[in-house]
Amino acid sequence: MFWTKYENLCEQNSLKPRDVARELEIAPATVTKWKNGAVPNYEMLSKIANYFSVTVDYLVNEEDIDINLKEKRKSGVFKTLLAIPERWASLRRGGTIDTAQMLRIMEYVNCDMYFINNRQIIEYKPAGEYQIEHIFDTETLHDILDIMDCCADSNAYQDLQIQLSRIALYHLNQKGYSSEKLLADLHLHSAKLRFLYTGVENKDKTINYGLNYSDLSMLRQETGLSYQYMFTGIEQTLIEIYKNSNK
Repeated sequence: MFWTKYENLCEQNSLKPRDVARELEIAPATVTKWKNGAVPNYEMLSKIANYFSVTVDYLVNEEDIDINLKEKRKSGVFKTLLAIPERWASLRRGGTIDTAQMLRIMEYVNCDMYFINNRQIIEYKPAGEYQIEHIFDTETLHDILDIMDCCADSNAYQDLQIQLSRIALYHLNQKGYSSEKLLADLHLHSAKLRFLYTGVENKDKTINYGLNYSDLSMLRQETGLSYQYMFTGIEQTLIEIYKNSNK
């Protein structure tokens, strides 16, 4: 993702990537890391953005930002651009999940350890009949949303995000939101979705991740389905029936 945009900016300005890096006092070895999928830190991204007169968000966003000034007031656009560095700085790193938390997550989403830790398993299958008492564990749901909002700092964390995403996509499909429908109708990154559905990795390694919190928020708004449903498949009506039967 970053390398593609950096390379395109260089090409548009009739420059070579390594020449630009040299001018910005960036080592050739660092450029090689970018080419292999690494993303620069914020300070370096700022230098590159200033050099090409683009935003940092443009360099790291999975989609090009298309701002139509006819449809959006200029003041709103500028506020959005000014807010980007703050959002970037607020991103948190996610590295480890303790065993107790992992077990609670597995119970909540109804899967086994083999699935949750193995991105090579593309198709989610419920581990058994859902134990509906787990649906009331709102703390674990919040933990899951926190996990999806973090930047993966390890392969294990990345795998967890990917498999939780596949669970959400499975339950969305149960409601008629098939892969074809999501790819055609919703504004999710198509290459990321194809990776999640097929397991075939993109050449751009920065796309081979799970859904992030913004993706999930958009899905909730567009489909009307709750986060609770996306990760459990349990509908509110069933929850009400369970509550009433236990009064």
